[in-house]
Amino acid sequence: MSEILDKATEFAKQYIQPVAQELDEESAFPQDILTKLHEERYLELLVPEDLGGLGGDIVDLVEVTWAFAKESATVGLTYLMHNVALAAVIQAAKEETKKQIAKEVKEEGKFLALAYSETSGGVETRKPDRTVAKKEGDTWTLNGAKSMVTSATFADYYVIIAKDAQEEEDPKNFIVAKDDPGVSFKMEWWSGLGMRGNVSCPMFMDGVQVPDSYRLDNPKTHAVFLAGLAAVYSGLNMAIAKEAIDHTQDRQYPDGHKLAEVDAIKGHLSAIYSKAMAGTALTKQAAQAGRDDLEAAFPQILAARVVATENVIESANLGMRIGGGRAYTGYKNFELYLRNALASQVMAPSLDMLQEWIGETLTGQEMD
Repeated sequence: MSEILDKATEFAKQYIQPVAQELDEESAFPQDILTKLHEERYLELLVPEDLGGLGGDIVDLVEVTWAFAKESATVGLTYLMHNVALAAVIQAAKEETKKQIAKEVKEEGKFLALAYSETSGGVETRKPDRTVAKKEGDTWTLNGAKSMVTSATFADYYVIIAKDAQEEEDPKNFIVAKDDPGVSFKMEWWSGLGMRGNVSCPMFMDGVQVPDSYRLDNPKTHAVFLAGLAAVYSGLNMAIAKEAIDHTQDRQYPDGHKLAEVDAIKGHLSAIYSKAMAGTALTKQAAQAGRDDLEAAFPQILAARVVATENVIESANLGMRIGGGRAYTGYKNFELYLRNALASQVMAPSLDMLQEWIGETLTGQEMD
């Protein structure tokens, strides 16, 4: 393992694992963990060294996210969203804005998130319809709503996409602060089947004034985002494998033999472990390719996201079968892992959309 993966694994065991189940049961955002992430400098992973950060890249992000997701998929996901939004700022913000936000992340532990999805477009986040931006002088006025915003009410800044009132085919990206006048959330509308601690509630913008200096110039973070999601779900798959292996060794029949000795169970364990290893290997391989050439690695990253998604759902189902009747009453983490795994197929971009993109990319077509 790399040094950064070793450290992230230790961090996750110390600070994330003890509260993972509680986050789900209480639908609680991991606020205390965020404080630790700031103290240990994980929030500045993607901030370039010349801005005072750690200067990490896609490989580092995948390794840290994977380690966190093994203990809590919710923490892995919220951490990923911060980094994708931060990557958009670092890549596409005006120089002074970039320096300001990097400084706030480093010194104050400011946390970022994405606000892309809308009820009108569902998983198609690249073509906003409900959120509109209108420019007047050096200020943009934003009106609209986002449907599922991870870390809603907890992030300090949100990277949002909006339809340009003057340019129908040219959506714009902006940085919106949580405390900007006109920004509101409906936290009471959040009731997730899985990933309960990420608080993905709607966000509303009513006449929000954003300076042009907070507009992002066409950020391209799809590859980083998709690689990170593959890390979240391959990490979750590793957690399912560990839970299943531990349970089958602990579960003992009256005659003394263990569940792990049952032939059918051996087959289930083999399938779960193989799927976890395959998803993890492909995710890390895609990230390494992305380090060398992000554009050329895009098909691999798409494939990693698809494989991680399909594998974790199958593994979670097998985990429930291994857990048996008790798993349906919340025994251990089997049911929690199943609910978290199911979110993978509908989280934008959805599984169906990803498979279309792979076909288009491999055949030289422009993605819809």
